[in-house]
Amino acid sequence: MRADHISVRASWGITAAAVAVAAGGCLPAGAGAAGTAVGVAEREFRISLYRATVAPGTVRFNVTNFGEDAHDLAVLTPRGRLLAISPEIRAGRRHTLTVRLRRPGAYRLVCTKLDHPARGMRATLRVRRPRR
Repeated sequence: MRADHISVRASWGITAAAVAVAAGGCLPAGAGAAGTAVGVAEREFRISLYRATVAPGTVRFNVTNFGEDAHDLAVLTPRGRLLAISPEIRAGRRHTLTVRLRRPGAYRLVCTKLDHPARGMRATLRVRRPRR
């Protein structure tokens, strides 16, 4: 765990144990290529989603850092448990984070760098079952 993340993770309820467990919620690269793609734009100091609602299942977060600072992307369950976290994404770079969102609810997406969540780097993705 990087030292600059400790206080942010503590304030968002993300612990070192949760980070270790999060690897189980994250799929290896190339696994589960099917699913729903969600474009994510990060910049100082906001996260924009190109899709606000998805069905339960595998979600590929295609993250692009349009900002000048490095960012990451953490996916939290509706109860605040960490599911997955990306590595640091430098300015102008991209990263795909694949996660299984099994249950309906409001999942939080945050950048855990320094004071970024408090400055607005957070978003909500809703998982809903399709209407019949």
